[in-house]
Amino acid sequence: MRATIETSRLILRPFESDDVDAAFTWFGNPIVMRFTPTGPDTSIEQTKARVAKYQEHQTAHGFSKWIILDRRLGRPIGDSGLLMLQEYGWIDFGFRLAQPYWGKGLATEVASVWVRAAFDDFHIDRLTAIVHPENLASIRVLEKLGFLTERRDTIMGMNSIVFSLSAKDGETDSYFRRRMSLDWTQGDLHEGLRCFHSGAFFEAHEHWESVWLAAQEPERTFLQGLIQVAAAFHHFQRGNYAGTISLLRSALGRLDRYPAVFTGIAVTPLCTAIRLWLEALETIPRTSPPPVPQLQLVAIES
Repeated sequence: MRATIETSRLILRPFESDDVDAAFTWFGNPIVMRFTPTGPDTSIEQTKARVAKYQEHQTAHGFSKWIILDRRLGRPIGDSGLLMLQEYGWIDFGFRLAQPYWGKGLATEVASVWVRAAFDDFHIDRLTAIVHPENLASIRVLEKLGFLTERRDTIMGMNSIVFSLSAKDGETDSYFRRRMSLDWTQGDLHEGLRCFHSGAFFEAHEHWESVWLAAQEPERTFLQGLIQVAAAFHHFQRGNYAGTISLLRSALGRLDRYPAVFTGIAVTPLCTAIRLWLEALETIPRTSPPPVPQLQLVAIES
């Protein structure tokens, strides 16, 4: 039975009785619990009963809602996981973060590893998620992971959109990868491009990182290279030339492995531009670098 799930920034584990006080900070928060059917817990005793139910579910099924810990600090920051809803005949998937941790890409990070654990470790064939129509942040995360809208319904008294995601027998990894294919015309990839081309390199890095966290190879390393390019030019704006050189060299080492066009991005001219930048920055005396490259989109023939 799996005891923990780890990501670069998070550790997930089953709830323990000592977690009640920390968990009440989000279970009792009306803003965090706004889009849940039961609403916020009104007392620490309610959260204690909730955690006890999660522990019982864990014992019965080997999975449940687990607590999310900040990996660096060991601090509880939310919960995520799977619940067997017998009355509806499905396994419910959910994720929730304390309010200070919103907007950092953590929901996508935790949701993506739970999807993989559900299919690969717990051998679950189908996940269902219910979301209030106004909970746009959660809807966005589910859509990133490939969940499809099934219907509108009233679930546990809440107006809901019912999403689902299925795994193909024996093909979980390739199936998940197809659902994570890169589309530069929408979402965080598109916003990252817009920011990059307008010189907002830190913001571009942030948008792309949220996609990178859930991506699979070979897209994952490619995105990491682009993120390093954006970070390099952010450092250049701040006058950190050593950081710029280091990041551009690392990015070139990743991007050089890819064909001339990958996921619709023209790789060859980008790598050429990076080499010109490195030549300019590493020349003694330093010469003026060329203009920041534009990421060229190339139509992929079907």
